[in-house]
Amino acid sequence: MKIVKKSNQINTFCNNNYKKIGFVPTLGSLHAGHLSLIKKAKKQNKICIVSIFLNPKQFNNKKDLKTYPLDIEKDKIVCRKNGVDLLFIPNFEEVYNWKNKKTRFPKIKNIMEQKFRKGHFLGVLNVMEKLLNIIKCRKLYLGEKDFQQLKIVKDYIKLNKLKIELINCKTIREKNMLAYSSRNKLLTKKNKVIGGKIVNFIVKLKRKERDFIKFKKKLLNEFKNRKIYYEYIENFDIFSLEKSNKINKKNKIFVSFWLGKIRLIDNF
Repeated sequence: MKIVKKSNQINTFCNNNYKKIGFVPTLGSLHAGHLSLIKKAKKQNKICIVSIFLNPKQFNNKKDLKTYPLDIEKDKIVCRKNGVDLLFIPNFEEVYNWKNKKTRFPKIKNIMEQKFRKGHFLGVLNVMEKLLNIIKCRKLYLGEKDFQQLKIVKDYIKLNKLKIELINCKTIREKNMLAYSSRNKLLTKKNKVIGGKIVNFIVKLKRKERDFIKFKKKLLNEFKNRKIYYEYIENFDIFSLEKSNKINKKNKIFVSFWLGKIRLIDNF
């Protein structure tokens, strides 16, 4: 595995090999969810590139940025063990000083993460604009846990007619059904158990209930009984992100809630 820190070096390499490249962008603190993206990128491409860049522009909360459980040395070992061909670890200047053609950003509906994390998606689009100019790739891999982000990046690629295929990868879950997230490392043992119980409650309830209004009422009651603060419980069409009161395969249920001081999001 080759480790590169300079944008011009990796850009030259990618310009000559972009048709062979699968790219997995990350913030670091790699877990099983990231590994599923890497494995798929390895399987579908001759070259797998992973980036680790803790992008400050997408953190609307400075405390969240400071407490992010980043461990670069551990991530290097994980990437090497899993057959990553090239690991890109730039600093802030290497990313944001890169000169590239300006692209257009899609309109973002003021729902879910856009509503509760002001400026978050603008930060995501800013860094994706830079990274996709530095790292020319044929396929880009993102996870479905951050579904709204996935949809926005897909819209960005389509709007700018980029020759990149976005591969969405299924959410990977821990044994207790909690979706893998770097922030899970910050949960207390007690709250991790509670989180698993909440997810299992949602999964079982979704199997039984077809009416979202009734579903939401029952989930709100569960949150109330466990004294858990939530931000949103929504049901959207997976293509249009329009609200729906029907629970079916065309829609997803999205939730955001807090376990102690840790904010989690998930979709079902």
